[in-house]
Amino acid sequence: MWDLWHAHMGHPSGDAVKQLPLITKGVCVSSTALLQHCESYIITKHPWLPYPSSNKPQAAHMFDLVHSDLCGSFPVVTPHGKLYFIIFLNDHMNLLNIQLFASKDQALDAWNIICVC
Repeated sequence: MWDLWHAHMGHPSGDAVKQLPLITKGVCVSSTALLQHCESYIITKHPWLPYPSSNKPQAAHMFDLVHSDLCGSFPVVTPHGKLYFIIFLNDHMNLLNIQLFASKDQALDAWNIICVC
């Protein structure tokens, strides 16, 4: 059960999982159980170096430069049936937008939503 709660809660520390029975009803977590090897937890706790600074100026106008990344499919579907997400970062205003969707072919729809707003 320890590993299940660790995964359901988004891979928090062991101390956070051990506190769960104190703040909820019906949850039983052994305080002596050890967490199994969790690659997601290890990766998120690993320090990252910042990206090097760029000498290039920011984009002069909205949508002159937009960075994006499409992620998925994920092994667990959201309650609304979403398996993918796409991130758009507008370089001009440093504006970040995340869109969830069920299939990759909806990525263009996500872009069109950004352009309309």
